[in-house]
Amino acid sequence: MRKLLFVVVLVSLSALNHLQAQTPQRFFERHYIDDLIFMNDSDLLVLGADEAADVALYKVDENGDVVNSVVLPSIKDNNSLRHLAHFNDGSVGLLVTKYTSDTIRLQKMTIHDDLSVDTLDFKWIGYDFYRFVAGGEQWVEDAFGNFFYSYYVDTLWTSGHHGLRILKFDGNGNLLTERLFDDPIPSSSGCYMFPTPDRMGCRLVLAGWGRYTIYNCHTLDGDLNTVSVKENIDQLSFPVECGENACFRMNPNNGRTYTINCQLEIQPDPNDPYGNPMVVHNHDILMSMFDADNFEQMAYTWGITTSVPSVPGQPNSIDFDREGDVYMVGGMDKPAFFSKSLYIVHLDEDLNKLDEIYYREDGYDLVYVGGMRVGANGDVFVNCQIWKPNEPAFGAILKFPAEAFLGIDEAHDAGFAVAVAYPNPGGSTLNIRTALTGSHVELYDTDGRLVGRHDITGAVTTISTENLPSGVYVWKVIKDGSEAESGKWVKK
Repeated sequence: MRKLLFVVVLVSLSALNHLQAQTPQRFFERHYIDDLIFMNDSDLLVLGADEAADVALYKVDENGDVVNSVVLPSIKDNNSLRHLAHFNDGSVGLLVTKYTSDTIRLQKMTIHDDLSVDTLDFKWIGYDFYRFVAGGEQWVEDAFGNFFYSYYVDTLWTSGHHGLRILKFDGNGNLLTERLFDDPIPSSSGCYMFPTPDRMGCRLVLAGWGRYTIYNCHTLDGDLNTVSVKENIDQLSFPVECGENACFRMNPNNGRTYTINCQLEIQPDPNDPYGNPMVVHNHDILMSMFDADNFEQMAYTWGITTSVPSVPGQPNSIDFDREGDVYMVGGMDKPAFFSKSLYIVHLDEDLNKLDEIYYREDGYDLVYVGGMRVGANGDVFVNCQIWKPNEPAFGAILKFPAEAFLGIDEAHDAGFAVAVAYPNPGGSTLNIRTALTGSHVELYDTDGRLVGRHDITGAVTTISTENLPSGVYVWKVIKDGSEAESGKWVKK
């Protein structure tokens, strides 16, 4: 497993005559795309819909060409769990919900290489499912092929009491046990389920009431009994919340859990006699990491800052490569819920940034709707909706090649950062990694005062911050009198 691979993605400008950078491309397009997953090292399986709203599977080769497709009319009118996954037996498929006016059923669909589909109807009918708020419906598979499934309880939710029902099924769809979490959550943004590191049970992150929204992690064993509860999981990043509209994924390579969300930084309002919070910053994407055993927040870092304030609400995604490196993606520039651009970051297992991309297309809004996969060679495939004024929107998978972008101009044109700061948060030292020779770093506090200036002398410049107070700082790399890169850095 790679450790702290601070690979410089730039070469000197003199090398530009010999090498060319690769840019993102529209890899695959359809009327709408739900999700994507790799069937093997080269072929993508895409779940989407055509203009007639027929839900279909598409097998797409490495060039973006459709090798095979099949319509799935059985899930056309069903609302959800349309999330492709690798099952424990190596097959690919998904769980779907099948609704009537007052019941819900579950069906497992296994998809074969020729796109033939086997279906398994779970031997269960739900009568108390609350389908008007998304978020509570989640599922994971354990090491034995059993399935954990959760949903909001109708009678509790509509009464304002709230509640979450957890069920466990065996691989044949038989109900083994269930449990009701009574009044655990105040909002639809506070329910996340993922497997425990040993894949014997599951973990639930649930939101709780307080002056601030508090996110607690409940670890359950195979019988749905509570093993432990980690309260206020965002203790390190507090008051920056890591659970609001987040994606949680457990990394099978190290058992740690990683999150990405739209940062929501809050503080007590000095003008409110009750000390209720107010939003003081709502711009950026926040990434966090939790240890395997105790679910302690070990580190967090920010994405790229843009001048357009963002609002929570868009999906975010996480994937891992074969070495355990972490890839995350989220929508950015969301003044009215829908994103206009994409943020993609490649990190090592300790949450140090290796590469990051801020990508937008002139004249188009890139509305991120969830779904991202990392290919065998490090290419990143992202699912989003393409919007343009006065034109119909459509779904697209964008391919971001793994090859490094070269030179400051080309890197910025493609959205790559040409300098990164680590560790973030940090302590007595700040490291700036860049290939921009002949430049310098300027460090500012939140009031805009210059608190440090340091020349770039090598690939990594180490700056002593021992005499600086804890807080948030802005660093800028200045090249030829102009700002080449900037970002935020937190001293703990």
